[in-house]
Amino acid sequence: MTHLLGRQDCVDSLRKDVTDLQGTILDVMSRAGPARFPSWKFPDKVSCDLDLVTLLEHYDFVEGDEEFSQHSHIALLELVVDRLLLLLQSFTRYTDVLLAEAKGSSQSRVIGPSMSIGLVVKRYWNSLLKVGNLYQHTLRERKSANKEASELQMKAAEQESLRDKANSSTASLIRAKDQSSTPVPDSCARDSRTVGCQTLESSMVPCDACARSQASLKEVSNTIINICQSQNLPSSLCCFREAVQGTLGEKPLSSTDMAYWASEQSKDLARINKHFGDLLNLVSPLKESLAASEKKQVELKQSVESFKGILHKEKGEHQIRIQEFQSRMEEMSMKNEWAVKKLEGEREELRKGTLSLEERNCRLKEELTSQQASIYDLERKREALLEEMRTQLVDKGVVLALEERVRGLRTQLASSSTQLSSTITELDKEKAKFHSMCRQQESLQLKQRALLQRVDALDQECEELKSSLGDQEEHLSQLSEERAGLQSQLSQQQVLTEELQQEKQRLEQSVSELQRSISQLEGQVQEQKEREKLLVSFPDLCDTSQCPLESTGNVVTDMQKQLQANSLRISVLEEDNSRLRNSLSKLRESTPHREYQLIPQKQLWSHSSPSQKQDSLETTEHSAKDSSSSIISWENEGTGKMSASAGPPAERWENRTPAAAGGYRLAPTVSFPGHSLLKGAALQGRRK
Repeated sequence: MTHLLGRQDCVDSLRKDVTDLQGTILDVMSRAGPARFPSWKFPDKVSCDLDLVTLLEHYDFVEGDEEFSQHSHIALLELVVDRLLLLLQSFTRYTDVLLAEAKGSSQSRVIGPSMSIGLVVKRYWNSLLKVGNLYQHTLRERKSANKEASELQMKAAEQESLRDKANSSTASLIRAKDQSSTPVPDSCARDSRTVGCQTLESSMVPCDACARSQASLKEVSNTIINICQSQNLPSSLCCFREAVQGTLGEKPLSSTDMAYWASEQSKDLARINKHFGDLLNLVSPLKESLAASEKKQVELKQSVESFKGILHKEKGEHQIRIQEFQSRMEEMSMKNEWAVKKLEGEREELRKGTLSLEERNCRLKEELTSQQASIYDLERKREALLEEMRTQLVDKGVVLALEERVRGLRTQLASSSTQLSSTITELDKEKAKFHSMCRQQESLQLKQRALLQRVDALDQECEELKSSLGDQEEHLSQLSEERAGLQSQLSQQQVLTEELQQEKQRLEQSVSELQRSISQLEGQVQEQKEREKLLVSFPDLCDTSQCPLESTGNVVTDMQKQLQANSLRISVLEEDNSRLRNSLSKLRESTPHREYQLIPQKQLWSHSSPSQKQDSLETTEHSAKDSSSSIISWENEGTGKMSASAGPPAERWENRTPAAAGGYRLAPTVSFPGHSLLKGAALQGRRK
């Protein structure tokens, strides 16, 4: 059997068994009341108060978790044993209730002791034996009662004949009184009606107030079940209502059923209260998070706006700096080009001047060499001439000519030397000028290199500015993306806020509707209680020895409350009369030529066996429940009412068919002028 432990089909079968057992237990509890014993599986809890919906949701088959499925299998087996034990305890309580009703005692509702399975089974068998003995004793009494029934039927027939004679004589007397008396006011005519009330003999039969109270309780329960279903909450009252409707139908509930109904309703109300408390606890942090998100949204908006302003400002400043750098670069490039062109021109001029000076220097050097050569030739000629003069005694005139020529050559030499010195000085000046021009060219080249370095630095700075501009644009795109993300988050937050607000409005609306329905139901319950209290405190005017009146001490107040109670009874009787008229019209339309005769139930039972009596009673109850065209309207415990439409308003007759619990007889009520009400007799029931 270990291979079956934890299988899904076994777990599902056990869950279904627990559900079926719980339905049977609810059926038994609706008849016998809750059996309050400690649970076999949970000894610290009462067995009938276990929340099986939660337990079945917890102990279920889980795919992939074999250990938990096996644990659920074992727990469901224990729940089956617990429910079977509670079912036996409920059976025992039901038999004890039957025995207590037979003996006339009452059962206590305290929590019983914890018992083992063997003791529970033994106790149930003993109670079942007692019920069997009681049934045999009842059969013996029924046989003896059947013998007395025939005698009672004969006496009843004689009493019926005497009553008919008395009724005919009383009716003639009333008609004579009406003809001879003055007309009665409408208020007196409305108040002088026959009103049925419960007496001490018929106190076990449910009244209309009980039926209306149970109807109001069912309406409240339907509202609670609808609320549980709308909020997806488990409802204990729904299962109990289905069980009650399946077993009792539209019959009135007993006191034990009402008590269990009220306990289940209180559980559902506590569950609804807890659910709304959880919803409020869930909504309050959502409100706080919504407020925080809204505050954060405002801060993000402000930061985005500030970032946009800063970015716009930086972008403007960056554009201005770029324009300034571009203008400065253009100016520097123009200056650099002009300086380069100027330096190139000066360089060309210097180069040309240098070339001319070099050519002139070469010419002067050639002239100097030629003049030196000529001077050397002249010196040599002079020496030669001096030697020749010394040696040859040249003529004095030739010497003078030669001396003049020598002086001319000396002057020419002096002028040439002066010219040569001036040329040398000019050459030195030109050399100095050339050297200064070279130094100036070197300085210009240094300036050009510095300008080129400055241009390179400016180009590098421009590249850095372009890269920073790209970074700023990327940062701007990131900020725009962040802004788009923040806007999407903001839209999501707004959508979530709207959903939360709608959920809040829906919850507030449901809470307000629930409170309004609860207040309406409380008002209806209070009204039903007041009407019930009014009917109980001021019953129909009857013999004070059988139905004592409750007085407040003020005659006017008592009369007003009696008038209200009578008006309430009148409205109930008018509703019954309208239903009877509808039934009578339907019956006449369905069978127009058929005559109906009301036969007493005792006369029908006198010629039938016990089994036939039981079958006829069940058939009568089902026909009275299902047929809508019958002239007899059966009430909660089988009480029937039939109203006669003939006769004057002052004379009202109401024939009541005998039910299983006993028959009813109503004496006529007569209104006389000068009196408020005169009632012949009250409704008196005789239990057979």
